Amino acid sequence: MKKYILTVILLLCVASVDALYAQEQTKSRAKRETIKLGEEMPHKGDSTTHRKRRALTQHLIIPKGEWQVGAQISHVSMSSSNSEYALLINGLDANGSLTKIAPFVSYAIKNNQAIGLRFQYTTADATIDAAELDLLSDDLEFELENLRGKLTSYQTSVYYRIYVGLDNKGRIGLFNDVALGYTNSKTNFRYNAQTENAYTKSNQIKLSVHPGIVVFAMNNLSTHVSIGIGGVSYNNTKYYRDGALVGKRDFSKANFKLDILDISIGLSLHL
Repeated sequence: MKKYILTVILLLCVASVDALYAQEQTKSRAKRETIKLGEEMPHKGDSTTHRKRRALTQHLIIPKGEWQVGAQISHVSMSSSNSEYALLINGLDANGSLTKIAPFVSYAIKNNQAIGLRFQYTTADATIDAAELDLLSDDLEFELENLRGKLTSYQTSVYYRIYVGLDNKGRIGLFNDVALGYTNSKTNFRYNAQTENAYTKSNQIKLSVHPGIVVFAMNNLSTHVSIGIGGVSYNNTKYYRDGALVGKRDFSKANFKLDILDISIGLSLHL
């Protein structure tokens, strides 16, 4: 009989604990805020009246805890046949192309703020089959032919991105990337038989800025366009011929301007 009484008491205790736990979970879920994309984001220490007067209102577009995976691509082709500058050189036959492919992953550490990791592969080709430069004088005349240049580089970068939502639906926004990257590249430049086995190897560390715009085509899929506006970099370049080191150069520079060769279009999946 005592065993039955103890069993009943134990079952009642377990049921009571389970009921208390379920009640706490219900309260916790009730207190948890529901994520609403496009809602106005408050500014700490700023009154609503002052915020509206200074037009600082922004909307939620990337909630805290969201993951993004995707890739961005950039391709530029150039030809002397459609360049106005080619008119300065007689008989110019030149072509060039630049292609960049960059997969990335990022995580939102706060609302409208994310950190990410990006890998980029870049390849560029340039050729000058023929060119004759005449600067209105016989002494300033020279010809070029059969020039070839090829660049291959690999880049790894860490970036911090800030978003500014523009609409109350969470569909359109602006962003700005501040990226710290390392690039390893190799360049072959050939114009005669002596330069056939000549190349340069470069290592670069760069802090760069890339603003852009993002648009959500679907709830979990967005596309974005960004452009580089320069940055600060340190470069180490070594020149090799037939496998032997011929010379090297170390230099740093700061350059801030719109770079039309650094325009990228990307696609992101939001998880």
